[in-house]
Amino acid sequence: MVARVVLVTILLGQLADAATFALGHALYGIGLESNGVAVAIARRAGGDGVLLAKGAVIVITIGLLALTATRYPRLLVWGGAAATSIGLLGFLANAASLLILAG
Repeated sequence: MVARVVLVTILLGQLADAATFALGHALYGIGLESNGVAVAIARRAGGDGVLLAKGAVIVITIGLLALTATRYPRLLVWGGAAATSIGLLGFLANAASLLILAG
């Protein structure tokens, strides 16, 4: 049960980041993005390329943590905490930028 909660939490945090990225990119372009990797991907492949990369990373992260959850429970907890935190940080940064620009 703990593994499922951790994995769903990762998914929700990362999807929140992806959704606010997509909205910000559609409204204001890539110039507001603070992640240099995302900017580089967007310049080569556009916003869809960034979303595909984010999706791939989410699937790989959740897959690896799910496969190793029973054997390495600490990896699940710490990896889950890190992945969730990164997603939430991206979401909060994107949401703050959107709110500032909308106001």
